[in-house]
Amino acid sequence: MKRPVLGLKPISATGNSFAGLFSRHIDDASFEREAFEWEKLGHGHYDVVVFHWPTEFFRPTSRKASLALLAMMLRDKLQHRTKFVWVVHNLEPHDGGSVKSQLTTRLFLRLLNGVIVLSRYSLDELHRLYPQTRSLPALVTVHGRYEPLVGPPSDFVAAERRNRSLFFGMIREYKNVERLVAEARKVELTPFSLTVTGVCQDEDLEDRIRIAAGEDMRIDLDIRNGFVPDGELERTIDAHDAVVLPYRNILNSGVALHALGRNKPILAPRIGSLPELQQELGEEWVHLFDGEITADHITRFLASLDACTSGAPDLSAYEWQRVGNDVTGFLRSLE
Repeated sequence: MKRPVLGLKPISATGNSFAGLFSRHIDDASFEREAFEWEKLGHGHYDVVVFHWPTEFFRPTSRKASLALLAMMLRDKLQHRTKFVWVVHNLEPHDGGSVKSQLTTRLFLRLLNGVIVLSRYSLDELHRLYPQTRSLPALVTVHGRYEPLVGPPSDFVAAERRNRSLFFGMIREYKNVERLVAEARKVELTPFSLTVTGVCQDEDLEDRIRIAAGEDMRIDLDIRNGFVPDGELERTIDAHDAVVLPYRNILNSGVALHALGRNKPILAPRIGSLPELQQELGEEWVHLFDGEITADHITRFLASLDACTSGAPDLSAYEWQRVGNDVTGFLRSLE
């Protein structure tokens, strides 16, 4: 019997291993997995299409072009019963495209046959912001942990820490790195250091971050134009004691799971799905703050690590095999 064809957009992504891990753990016996191509849409090639980041419908560069894509989706849906699913990483794009388009957003949502969310909070917010999605079948799963590339991480040992804190990931305005750097300069702990590692495509933002850091030798800004290779990033995480996420806005955080997967406690805001993560993994691993990040938050977080008695968080509920089984079962239920 011919397997249904599953188009994944994208099937993998440079600088973000989520899409590749997601695709790889969908059951081979249930679906023939392919990288999605717009040119194959409208001809009945795909049985199911999964979108990860459908920026072209939420912030289209050209609304006319996006309407043409939506017409192709509609044709496949009506003539070939193609199913369309959105993995809700964000409720709307953080950047990219041109301007918000209520028309193309609404039409995209109307064409969906289901949604996959990575936390219960994500589903509640999706229904609040887009009430038309309340009638859609929904899978609530988790953000899978990142698989080690350079070997298993060492256990966290509180007695060996030297307050080496780290921010890593894409550097964007909403991630609040400028504020983090300014507050880090006020931290009076000895020893103490902060490393910022990641890609910044906004020259003005990078300039402001460098100005905020000033001449403080405790702050190391490793800001790049290209992505940090996965192996190098893991070694960087391993070289630090804890990870600080100063975000102003977040729905789900792959960075948080990446850090925890390398046995690093995290400091993050009490927003989005992060309280769910704390509830699952415990307060000794997921430390949350209210409001804007401050030097006091950083100081109290690092001081509290003395009380961390376990070497690693229990991430068994975040294994990719569980996510793959969840997703496979959900996609099959839409047939």
